[in-house]
Amino acid sequence: MSKEYVYLAGPMEDCSESVMTEWRTHLASELMLWDIECLDPTRRVSFHNQLYDTTLQDDIRNMNLCKRIFKQDMQDISNSRVIIADVRRKSGRGTGTSMELMFAHMKNKIIIMWGDHNDHIHPFYESIYTEKHYDLNDVIEAVKEYY
Repeated sequence: MSKEYVYLAGPMEDCSESVMTEWRTHLASELMLWDIECLDPTRRVSFHNQLYDTTLQDDIRNMNLCKRIFKQDMQDISNSRVIIADVRRKSGRGTGTSMELMFAHMKNKIIIMWGDHNDHIHPFYESIYTEKHYDLNDVIEAVKEYY
């Protein structure tokens, strides 16, 4: 049987690199203590940076980069048992995250959402998660139960 990972979904568009990476880095290091490996889409952040490089205004090149990122993220989700999703409203738009979560739901993946108490997340999100937590430590404990 192949290795199954945890995929770290969450907004990247309109977010600073620190907003994208800090929670993912923390979570991945905590789960590694339990020999649970994560697939972090921010490892492809250089692709994202290329999309906003004004010296590279080539529409075809940008579309190819977008498609490459999309396919690689979908492969990561397919190779994961659990998807952790940052759905906090303050973390960015989340269009890509919602697409990833629907794909994960259609693949019958375990989806653990991390949100804020005061957020009113979209009803579609409420319909597809396996668990929802408001504290990252609770998310970590929940993930451990699936491995």
